[in-house]
Amino acid sequence: MDMSDIKSDKYLWKFLVIAGLALLTDFIFENINHRFWLNDFKVYYSAAGALWNGTTVYGEAFGLSSGFYKYSPATLIFFIPHCLLPYSIASILHFFSLAAVMIYVPFVIRDILRDHYFARWIRQENLLFILAFICVLLHFVKELHLGNITVVLLLLLSLSLRSLLRSQPVRAGILFGIVVLAKPFFLILILPLIFRKQWKALGGFAVTLVVMSLLPALLVGLNRDIQLHVEWYRAVFDHNANYPSHNSLMYMIQYYFDPGVPGFVQYLIIAAGALAYTALYYFNRKREREAMDNTLVSRASMTAEWFFLIAILPDLVKTDSEHFLSTLPVIMVLLVFLIQRKQWLPSILFVILIFFYGGNSTDLLGRDLSDFLFERALIGISNLLLIVYFLIVHFHYRPGTSGQV
Repeated sequence: MDMSDIKSDKYLWKFLVIAGLALLTDFIFENINHRFWLNDFKVYYSAAGALWNGTTVYGEAFGLSSGFYKYSPATLIFFIPHCLLPYSIASILHFFSLAAVMIYVPFVIRDILRDHYFARWIRQENLLFILAFICVLLHFVKELHLGNITVVLLLLLSLSLRSLLRSQPVRAGILFGIVVLAKPFFLILILPLIFRKQWKALGGFAVTLVVMSLLPALLVGLNRDIQLHVEWYRAVFDHNANYPSHNSLMYMIQYYFDPGVPGFVQYLIIAAGALAYTALYYFNRKREREAMDNTLVSRASMTAEWFFLIAILPDLVKTDSEHFLSTLPVIMVLLVFLIQRKQWLPSILFVILIFFYGGNSTDLLGRDLSDFLFERALIGISNLLLIVYFLIVHFHYRPGTSGQV
């Protein structure tokens, strides 16, 4: 984000104040209610300490009985500075780091949408940011409560795309590599890089995987590093086999159609997601060939493809509901569309979908209704419908230079 962008918007302070106060309030009430747990962060913190001290990293429950570390050994390198601090201090730093990232992410997405996606831009950026923040707030509150890093990965993926669009492919590949080492299922994002022949980005990605994978060897030696990676692969597959995700397409098929669906269907679902991307790429390329300015259209197409895959991933794989934060870019596209059009029917449809996507809270709905909606995978279903809405909007726009309406 350029500082000039902040200075040019005299109303921007409203979003910063509202978001900052909301997140500070969450911190205060988490502590008052003795719920400042950050159990996911406790896993990262403890696993980083185990790597630093040469003890067991994988297969060890840190904190809760389900608190197994499932990320790569390389990802722990980023948490080692935390484990050198007392946990009480490290957890507070982590909480406010996540809060800062959440406030920053919309600016990066804004840069992408304004400069590389929409033909016309809006003046009401402050309104855009506030509404987007509200749409994902409950998911982010859960993210903060757990201390998960979904929003950090979303930031890195957004920065990776922005780097690609700004002709910085090596940097884009490095950022993408860091994300894949944390969450391997993001590897599906290699498809746009291959289809669009981003060879330098792929080179940066490959080098990052190799270099980052070897970093733990500096602490534990090469043989132990290799052993840790074997244990990591085993932990990932065990998690995918046993995790009871309630919002994935696999769960929807089991709940609504056949509880006895075999496990290999999960891989068919991921393959179907890849085919859906291929179809999106095909129609984008068709539109690019028809356009007078192919460069501008291809940037918008790349943006749509990248954000489509990020948004649909929580439906394709087994994961927690806070990972639906990844739909934030899609939500921001829809909000810009609605702010521009100012039409009631599309807005009402959006509000209904957002209610099911981000409004499921026991505090708002009560335990019984919340559980009823959750068990029926309505977060995952509404997320898919938001993506369909996004695709419809996508094919109604022609990209161009940034301007305001």
